[in-house]
Amino acid sequence: MRICYISSYPPTVCGIGDYTESLVKELTNLYGDIYIDVIAEHEAKSSSKRIKVYPVFDRKNYNGREIINTLQILKPDIIHIQHSFGIFGADDRLLNIIKFSKKLNSRIVVTFHTVHTRETVDFEVKGYDIEEYNRIISSYADHIIVHTNSMKHVLMRQGIPEDKISVIRLGAFKFTSDINLEQARSLLNLPLNIKLIVVPGFIHRTKGTKLAIRLCKELLKHTENFRLAIAGWVHPKEFQRKNIQYAYECLKLIEKYNLKKHVLVTRRNLSREELSYYIYSADLILLLYTQFNWSTSGILKVAIGAGKPFIVTRIPKFEEVSEEISDELTVLPNDFKRMVKLTYRLLFDEQFRDHIISRVKDYAKKVSWSNSARKHFELYNKLL
Repeated sequence: MRICYISSYPPTVCGIGDYTESLVKELTNLYGDIYIDVIAEHEAKSSSKRIKVYPVFDRKNYNGREIINTLQILKPDIIHIQHSFGIFGADDRLLNIIKFSKKLNSRIVVTFHTVHTRETVDFEVKGYDIEEYNRIISSYADHIIVHTNSMKHVLMRQGIPEDKISVIRLGAFKFTSDINLEQARSLLNLPLNIKLIVVPGFIHRTKGTKLAIRLCKELLKHTENFRLAIAGWVHPKEFQRKNIQYAYECLKLIEKYNLKKHVLVTRRNLSREELSYYIYSADLILLLYTQFNWSTSGILKVAIGAGKPFIVTRIPKFEEVSEEISDELTVLPNDFKRMVKLTYRLLFDEQFRDHIISRVKDYAKKVSWSNSARKHFELYNKLL
């Protein structure tokens, strides 16, 4: 079986690239009779002889022909598109790629990493209504994959048949560096005798970094035995002015609240290894997102893979936390008082904390990448 993925791919800094790499590596570990190609962006490279990477396009300036020409040479059995509007845009280019793929007699699988409706779309869909655009993609695809139940139900409401959609959870990411909290703190020159709260990943105006800073100001009324680490900066490939402005507003807020002793900001994006040090150093991870669309979070699965307790907002992106781990870990984006109380409890109530960590680790096993790879392989076989 020859499978071709169209996606971003490491070392490109992109959560979807990390997703694709984790999936294809596990597929090659489990199955000896598959051949994997990845059509990716210019910086992409393969770290495995069994995974061939073709770095032929740039998300900021591609026309589709470079991908189509590569597909014409490869002629795979399965073409799997890791669909993200941030990578492929919202216009005819992706539709032309899918239409051409049909001519190759390949089976086409599309993973929707985000599902938008008319109410949530915040970018231009050139020549189409967003829900019509979703339907057109789905009509050419042989099967659709999403990561949450609500993503499936939204697509069904938009007119995609239920039997054409599978829910396969995002896998729990695990870093290759297997270090404990003490070792990670040492590498970062952070003391062991404080509670460390981490906000990991790219700073974005919808990811609640300001909320985390305000939370620290309020938490100081109850304890001074903590630090907040904002581990990341603005996404290098989506350097939008609004997000840059938001990042600097966060820095000003730290000064305004006189929190320099309690808040560390890296002010740069981190390598995977550096990010792993912050994750493993953490006593608690905050994901206080305010965005409202139907998607999932790679950083959440990093926290789950590391067995760390976390707090998330009650939005569709984090619905599996309520469904699979504990509804007590979710807070409304405007329920600031509860955020503070829950933060304090997860840091200092050992019995509650241990219960949550146990639930997180159990769920990490359920959504391992080996389980995800098996579900993908079963789907590919069924389509063929």
